[in-house]
Amino acid sequence: MTEAQIIAAGRPTAQRSVVDRQAGLTAPLRCQAFAAYSELLASPHELDPRPACGERLGLGAALPHAEELDVLLAEIRDADLARLRREYSGLFEVGSDGPPVPIREDLQTGQKSGTREEIVRFYDYFGYVLAEHFAWAPDHLSVELEFMHYLCFREAQQDDNQLSYQLAQLDFAQRHLLRWVPQLRRGVEELSPGSLYCRVARSLEAFLAGDLDWQQGTVVESAQSSA
Repeated sequence: MTEAQIIAAGRPTAQRSVVDRQAGLTAPLRCQAFAAYSELLASPHELDPRPACGERLGLGAALPHAEELDVLLAEIRDADLARLRREYSGLFEVGSDGPPVPIREDLQTGQKSGTREEIVRFYDYFGYVLAEHFAWAPDHLSVELEFMHYLCFREAQQDDNQLSYQLAQLDFAQRHLLRWVPQLRRGVEELSPGSLYCRVARSLEAFLAGDLDWQQGTVVESAQSSA
């Protein structure tokens, strides 16, 4: 896909529209959900996730497809930080040949795929700016989830560009998150079945799949009129 096609991915077109989305109700809740999963999968070496996870307790009860979210938020809130760092590193960061389970899309899908460049074009077009500290890994799962949080936040503002942000969520979920999160989940499940981050990965995959089904149900494809 060319750069022009990537940039156009989230633009409203005559062929796609959104119906029955109730953005004023659904966008804020989905915004919080993507933020919660981003915090669950952020490196505890970079930021202590426990306070933010504690503040989001109760969110899972209000979210379809996220039945286990509150359990995971509570577990991380109450966990010893040294334990989180040890388990996170053992899965996602440590290894003489690289991380056992890469938590970056580019490393999961192959570094010659152009993944990072495509992701950066998404970010640039929609005005999502990474802090300098995180700019080295735009394809980190936590950052991609934070981008979805940003798109939902912009959707909730209900301005003239709302349709762009809605369609961008669908495109980004299909082209990126659901392209590789199942692969990451399988890797964690094989290496550390039943572990905290295995359950986080399973919960995230289920949430993304359910959210994608819901999004697709709100997007209407119309036939292109002939000249």
